[in-house]
This record gives sequence, C-alpha cells and structure tokens, in this order.
Amino acid sequence: MPPYISLVIIDRDAAARKSIEAFCQNLGDTIKVICSEDNFLEGLKCIQASNPTVVILGVDDLEKGIEDIRTILTRFPRISVFVASSEKNSDWILRLMRAGAVEYLLKPIESMELTEALQKVGRLWIPKQTEPVREGKVISVYNPTGGMGTTTIAVNLAASLANGKEKVALVDLNFFGGDVATFLDVNPKYTLSSVTTNITRLDANFLMSVMTKHASGVYVLTEPLEVDETANITPEQIQRLLAFLKGVFTYIVIDTGGPLYGCNMVGFRASDYILFNTVLNLPALKNAKRYLHAMDRQGLHKDKVKLVISRYLPRADIKIDDAEKVLDYKVFVSIPNEYADVIASINKGVPVVNLQGRSPVSKAISTLAEMVRK
Repeated sequence: MPPYISLVIIDRDAAARKSIEAFCQNLGDTIKVICSEDNFLEGLKCIQASNPTVVILGVDDLEKGIEDIRTILTRFPRISVFVASSEKNSDWILRLMRAGAVEYLLKPIESMELTEALQKVGRLWIPKQTEPVREGKVISVYNPTGGMGTTTIAVNLAASLANGKEKVALVDLNFFGGDVATFLDVNPKYTLSSVTTNITRLDANFLMSVMTKHASGVYVLTEPLEVDETANITPEQIQRLLAFLKGVFTYIVIDTGGPLYGCNMVGFRASDYILFNTVLNLPALKNAKRYLHAMDRQGLHKDKVKLVISRYLPRADIKIDDAEKVLDYKVFVSIPNEYADVIASINKGVPVVNLQGRSPVSKAISTLAEMVRK
C-alpha cells in the first residue's frame, strides 16, 4: 500500500467536489485525489484504473446510491466508500451503511468530520489533531431491583444537566425493564440495538440520526423494543458505544439495573459517578449493603460510587444517619418524596424539573446535577 490515501470523488455537486479537493490539498502528501467526476460511469472507470483507497460518493437518490455502492464493492471489495449527502433521514443512513458505506458525511462536509473519517482508513498517514479533546462525563444511576425511583432520577438528572445548555445523552441499559421511553412519552423508531448492530460503522451523523431528541433537550437512546434483541448486545459493543458517546456529548446519563456483570460492569467502569439509589426501608437497605460491598470488591469504591436516597421522608422511622451507619456510606444527596409531582410529570412525559421547577424534587435533582458537574 502506498504511503498516502488515494481518493476518487464522484458527485454531481461541483461545489462539494471542489470543497473536498481543496481540503485534500491542505493535507499535502497524505492524500492524493486521483480523479473527481460528476458522472458515476466515468468515476467507475477511474476506480478500475487506479484502485483507490477511498471513494467519496455523492448521493441525492437513495435507491441509486444503494445500487452504486453495491456496484463498487462487488468489483472492488477492499475500497472504503464514504457517502456524501444533504439528506438527514435516518432511513437513508441505515440503508446506505447496510449497503456497505463505512461513513456518512452530511453536506456541507465539515473538515473535522472528513479528517476523522480518513483517519479511520489511514491513521498511519494522517496526523491526529494535537489539541486535547475533552471527554464527556458518564453518570450511571443504579439499583439492582426495580421500583426504587432509579429512572426518575436518571431522567430528571439528564434534563437538569441539559438545562445548562450542555449536550446530554440518556441511555437506557435496563434491558429487561427499561422505562425511559415511557417516562418521556417517546416512541422511538430506533433503539440501542439499532446502534449495536451497526457498531463497526458508528459515526457522529449515524449516532445522532438514531437517537431521539426530547423536548427537554436530552438525546435519548432507549432499550431494545423486543426482549430477544438484548441477547445479541455484548459488553464490547457497549464499551465502544460509550467511548464514542464521550466524544460527542458533555454528559452521558445511564439508567440501569440488574446484576453486577456484563454490560452493567462495562458501564460502571466507564462511569465518573455511579449513583447507587435506594430508599429507607429495611429490605432495600439490606440489599443495598450486599451490593455496595460487592461493588467495592469489584474495584468500584467510594470515590466513584455515591449513595442517593429516594423518596425521603424526614419523619420516617429510619433516618439518614441510620442508613449511613448501616451502609458505611455518606449520603450524597436525598430526593424528597413528592409522589404527586413525580406522577404528574410521568403522565405528561415531561421531566419534573421542567414541569414543576419549584418542586422539592426538582430542587434536589438540580443540586445533584451541580454536584456531578464538579
């Protein structure tokens, strides 16, 4: 393989071709544009003659784009095809990538996105950006069993963080009992499995197209619609997804439950904070003690694991001091029991922090958001 990336551009959009050509010229000897054509058949002849590393294919007709990609890859299976299009439709992205495209670049193509795409193909030749990239912060909200208010905290924490104009993702990793979609009254066309089944083709455009943007400003990735789909989701896929999310979002909030292994452990190890959520009754505290000790043995210590009390009632029989002694954990924050406010927000599909900003629950969640921002 030559010490540069050879490139063929096929696009009826002359301005788009010239923009790519100008960008490649700025990269010096690392990129060589073999030819730039406005006609697919002429471009195909050039591909046959030069066997380039990358073909950037302009697509303004979905079915023709699929046919063109398949034609290229049938004859030249080692070529990487990038699609360049003005269409933001999720179906376009999914179908073109399933046809074999490895990147989907949205017009007008930004130089950073094209650089990152080319780096994946020829990372030995294109120098990476030297400026440090700030990774997003991951916050997992967890209780092994349901009914503890975990989803309420996760949804409202994400919404509160988004109120600060930060870019926030909310991921439902509770595969068998996820409620994020219900709490936010969304009916997503694409879910977590839409991403994991295309994990090798993941890029920013594809990711943003399959996430659902809620009115609160939060980008949501819900649990699979069918339970059977969860069987194919692996810890390695979740690890890659979270690594990518950290490069796109300022905060990633994970709502999860269940056992301390597999995808959960991948999420926990990637987390800056694990908010272990419980309520103040004996069965819940007994279970919390078991799991907190188990997490500590797994290397998830108090610097990362924080205790959150849900549905707190100051006059309850068990006090916060009692819980701290039993669990040997300081309470990070307590969320008051305001059942009516929370239920109203769930029924309307609006986080309580947006629906009733003066509610004691909203104030407590806002405090929690400030604490995890530090």
